[in-house]
Amino acid sequence: MKEQQNLQEMIQKDFEQYNIVWTQFYNDKDAMEALFLMLISHYIDKINGFAEDIEVLSAYQKIEQQVEICRKNISLLIERMKLFQQNHYSNDGLLDLYLKQEKEKDVIVTEMDFTAVRLSIGMMEGISSIEKEEVIEKLGEIEEICSLPLTRKKKWDKLRQYVVWISGKDVKIAMKLLPLFLKIQ
Repeated sequence: MKEQQNLQEMIQKDFEQYNIVWTQFYNDKDAMEALFLMLISHYIDKINGFAEDIEVLSAYQKIEQQVEICRKNISLLIERMKLFQQNHYSNDGLLDLYLKQEKEKDVIVTEMDFTAVRLSIGMMEGISSIEKEEVIEKLGEIEEICSLPLTRKKKWDKLRQYVVWISGKDVKIAMKLLPLFLKIQ
C-alpha cells in the first residue's frame, strides 16, 4: 500500500517536472534528454511495456532531429504513465489499454482529399518538421500524377514508387496517405 502511494506521488511529481521542462525548455536538447532519462529510470521496471517503441538517438543526426526524437519519446512515455494511472496504477490489463488507445487513434478515414491530408500531416505530433516537409512534398507529387490526363494503369505505374516510399514511413503517416490511392481515376 505504501509502495503504491509512493509510486502515485512520484508519477504526480514527474508530471509536474514534465510540464516545466516541456514549456520552458522545449528546444533544449540537454533538458529533454535529462527528462527522458529520468522517466526511463523511474518507470522502466514499474510499468510494463514502458520503453517499447521508443526511437534511438543517433549522434549523426542534427540537433533539431535529436530534440524532436526526444520530444516524441517523452510524449510516448507520458502517455504510458497516464494510461498506467487510468488503469489504477496496475500492470494488469495495461497492454490491452495500450492497444485500445492505439486503435482509437489510428482510424483510417477514406473520404479525405489531398488538402485535408496535408493539413492532417502538418498537425501531427510526434514527427519531425523535416519529415513533415518531405511527406507534404511527396504528397504534392502524388496529387500531380493523379490529376494527369492518363489512364488509371499509367497513373498507377507512375505512383508505384510512392507506395514503396510510403511503406518505409511510420504507420500513422502511411494510414493517412494510402487511402489517397483509392482516388485514382
